[in-house]
Amino acid sequence: MRGILLSLACAAGLMAALPAKPAAAFAPAPAAISAPAPVVVALQVPDKTIEVNIGDRGGARWYRSPVWIAIGALAIIVILLLVVVAARGGGGTTIVKD
Repeated sequence: MRGILLSLACAAGLMAALPAKPAAAFAPAPAAISAPAPVVVALQVPDKTIEVNIGDRGGARWYRSPVWIAIGALAIIVILLLVVVAARGGGGTTIVKD
């Protein structure tokens, strides 16, 4: 029973995560008209140079990378677990009575 409920919950979650399609997506596509396009390549002479630099802030920093942040977080968790295990004093003797 739990498996069925879990499956239904996952299916509902996936359906909620799908993007909604607009009504125009279901309309039939218009027929294509095969008319030759006019040749205007000779008229398209660029007279200005446009340069776009997105995110160029003086070089990449390795400590800003999401991969290194994740590696650091995992390393901190492992170190904390080692400290907790060492603090518990796990070197004791276990006596099991039959």
